[in-house]
Amino acid sequence: MRNAILTILCSFAASFAGEMYTIVQGGQDNHVTFTSEAPLEEIVGKTNIVTGFVMLPDASHPGSAEIHVDMASFDTGMSLRNKHMRENHLETDKFPEAVFKLTRLEIPGEHLQEGSRTAVNLSGTMLLHGVSREISPIAWLTVNGSDLLIEAKFTLRLQDYNITRPEFLIMKLADEQRIDVKLVASK
Repeated sequence: MRNAILTILCSFAASFAGEMYTIVQGGQDNHVTFTSEAPLEEIVGKTNIVTGFVMLPDASHPGSAEIHVDMASFDTGMSLRNKHMRENHLETDKFPEAVFKLTRLEIPGEHLQEGSRTAVNLSGTMLLHGVSREISPIAWLTVNGSDLLIEAKFTLRLQDYNITRPEFLIMKLADEQRIDVKLVASK
């Protein structure tokens, strides 16, 4: 009996391995946020125009993911600042998307548990403003029914992606930008 229960529990935990989840553009629970420090204020930009997929690893597949963020959809709360950011710094007409491609995903214990927020080790390539760089965000995954909650935090430097730093009179943004990601992907 004990072995039967253990087998059932192991099968349930392993049932998420190899599963494909899709991120739907404009999902109400999806948020990518950047926070930029300036001497006189903190600037926050947000978007939910994100698409992509996550395939969890299993014995035959190391896992994969690709996430696309529409750079022109970031909103800082000021239309003129948005316009300048898009045209002069992000150059969204030439570089409309940021793309993250997973290169490594390690799940402690190798399996996610239903309803349990699990810290994972991951890294991948971030393509932003025509420049690709390897990043390793702090990340968590949570399986809730047919949904996968993806949370990540990382910092990127504008100069690493050849993005000119906005300067307005005495206000100059920091080179480092904090990025917070919260996405829901579904089977």
